[in-house]
Order: sequence, then C-alpha cells, then structure tokens
Amino acid sequence: MCRIVSYNIHSGIGRDNKHDYRRIGSYLAELGADIVLLQEMDTRPEHRDIETDIRDICASQVFQLVPSPAITEAGGGWYGNAVLTRFPVLKNETLDVSQDGFQPRNIQAVDLLTPSGPLTVINTHKGLKKSERRSQFAKLHEYIAGRMKENKTPIVLGGDFNEWQFFTRAFRALDSVLNQHKAGATFPSQFPLFSLDRIWTSPDIKLRRIRRLKNGRTKILSDHLPVQVDIRLPELDVRDLPEPFQAQAMLG
Repeated sequence: MCRIVSYNIHSGIGRDNKHDYRRIGSYLAELGADIVLLQEMDTRPEHRDIETDIRDICASQVFQLVPSPAITEAGGGWYGNAVLTRFPVLKNETLDVSQDGFQPRNIQAVDLLTPSGPLTVINTHKGLKKSERRSQFAKLHEYIAGRMKENKTPIVLGGDFNEWQFFTRAFRALDSVLNQHKAGATFPSQFPLFSLDRIWTSPDIKLRRIRRLKNGRTKILSDHLPVQVDIRLPELDVRDLPEPFQAQAMLG
C-alpha cells in the first residue's frame, strides 16, 4: 500500500496565526504518509532560514523535499508547490501554466521509485478566476494525456484546484483520462463548504481508501484540510519506464 496526501499548507501559517512547519511535518510523518503533495510552500520571509523551513516540513529526515517554485526571490527564497517523499526521486519536472495578470502557477510532475515500481505524482495549484482555471485545466489535461501515451507509469494527480462551483463541469476532460475520487469539502478547514482539494488516479491504480482529514489538529494547521488516499500500485516491469529511468530503477 502507498499513502499519498494532498495538502495546501497556507505558507505554514495556521488558523491561530502561528507559522510552524515543524508541526505540519510532524503531523504528516505521524500519519504515515509516503508522499505528500504540498501547495503554498513558502520560504521567502527573510527573517527565517530556508534550510530550517525545509528541515522542519520534512520532519527532520523523514521526507525528502522536491521543490517546484512558482515565485523565486533574489535571496533564494521561493513560493509554490513541493513534493515530500520517502521514495527515491527519478525526475522532477515543472510546467508553467501562469496567465498574464495573475499570480504565477505551475504543474509539478515527479517520477518516484516505490517498492512496487515507478509512480508519477502530479501536483498543482490552480488560479482563483474561472477564466484562468479553464486555460490551466486544458493545459493539465493535455499534459497528462501526453504522458500517458508516452509510458505506462501509474499516475496520481492531486492539488488545490480552487473550483468553487458545486456542480462544475471543469473536470470533464480530466475525468476522461483519470479516475476522480471524491473526498468531500476541504475549505475552510474549521467549517468546510467547498471541495477545492481533489485527487485523481490512473485506471491501473487500485483505490483502497480516500478521506479528508478533519480533526482538531487539521482545523488549526491550515485553512485547508488535507486529503489522504491509500492506493495499491500495479506491478510494472522497469522495461516499461522511459529509457533514461531504467538504469536508475534497477539500481534502486
């Protein structure tokens, strides 16, 4: 079994207005997450140390952080998406889907080597405006459909999609290539009304459980609730990997 969590961590600032990556990282480690898709990871404030931020969200050395900045400051701090993983990283790719006049956004795709074989996790945070999201959803669908034609690696897609409508048609194209698994409303965390945070898997993945994590801690840690999915991966021959990854997978 592989446990994956998608979590918008609100720059590490809880509803108590306290910034604390350590308590978020500790919670994720205690949860037994193997992979975490983070949105709104933020190391920009100059009064904090970047390495300390990363160490804290990684629960010291429980996870490895794979960054995907949407905004980078001159001093090295950044804001955007990131993946936490217990598994070896084969590749990290970022696709810019920013729209003129709006906050920068991207799609992060990380290829990982799990004990059951390779897995691609795709992490994203979509825009606040409907017109902005429509273009970003189209690019996301095109990107995923292209990857699925190139190789047979299982895919998990997650993130904050910022889709507020209760009966939206925005995900029709994505649903044609991936299986969406509904977890319920995740925002705002203290009294969730909107299903902003979502997860999809490729058809070859067996879903064991999906749930939003609503408890006393998650109501405080961020303004979003995390979503957890437990999956079983298909056994996949490393020969099905793209050639650049085959040697790494065999070594792993």
